[in-house]
Amino acid sequence: MRFVKFTTLFLCGVLVLALAGCGTDTIEEAEENETILTPTPERRVPDYYPNAIGNRWVYRHSDGSQWTREVTRERVLAGRTYRVFDYTPPIEDTEFDYLRVPSYRITPHRVLFFVGEEINNYFEHDLKTQLEDIFAEDNTRIHVNAISGNELIFFRIPPTGKWDVLDLKIKGNIIFVDFNQALPFEIHFLIKGAVIGSEVIETPAGIFETTSKIQYDLQITTTVEDEEDTTSRQTDTIWLAPDVGIVKIENENGTTELIELIFLKSIKESVIINRS
Repeated sequence: MRFVKFTTLFLCGVLVLALAGCGTDTIEEAEENETILTPTPERRVPDYYPNAIGNRWVYRHSDGSQWTREVTRERVLAGRTYRVFDYTPPIEDTEFDYLRVPSYRITPHRVLFFVGEEINNYFEHDLKTQLEDIFAEDNTRIHVNAISGNELIFFRIPPTGKWDVLDLKIKGNIIFVDFNQALPFEIHFLIKGAVIGSEVIETPAGIFETTSKIQYDLQITTTVEDEEDTTSRQTDTIWLAPDVGIVKIENENGTTELIELIFLKSIKESVIINRS
């Protein structure tokens, strides 16, 4: 059909523009095969993702906008306990930004985000709406198969090496009602992470001497019938400071820096950094 190649290219274009980036259910098995840095009295593994309820980070983008996230509570998803970030301003239900996923958990070896809800919302609302607008004249319906509870591996503890952040296939159908035809499609996106160095980073919240610089690369392969198209691009770079978390983010949309953080050490005591 004439529309097959156009549809393939369109699907890739939509995803590359809309997704900022995005493991598997066998994470515990993978951890058993890794060499882990064991803490000793002389060598403590830093807390790369401070996790106390009440901890709060404030960020400023290069366009002047600000956003805040705070650890507020716990929730159970697919039998696992996750901590939850609340964001100010709130994130739109159909927006998918893997750096701002609400539900996360920390194992001795990894920081993991639960992304099943966010990915399903994106595909069910944003992608379907765009495709239906494109093919409206053909009386088109879009069906996307929901995924089960997926996690992405944000980074390993301590940050080192290369890994698959997310390897996920989404399947669905473009249904042309007038022709009584269904055109199956599959979207495979693979996001890889790599620690590419250590740098000193200065932000409005302070100078961080030993940050891990992590780069995330996205590859999307879209298949419609026999037509396949692959698009690759670099997505985000973050700088991760021990005992602080993310202090800087860079991508094609600009730079985001940490301007304030409040860490609760106890109910009556907190640590506040604000140099903005």
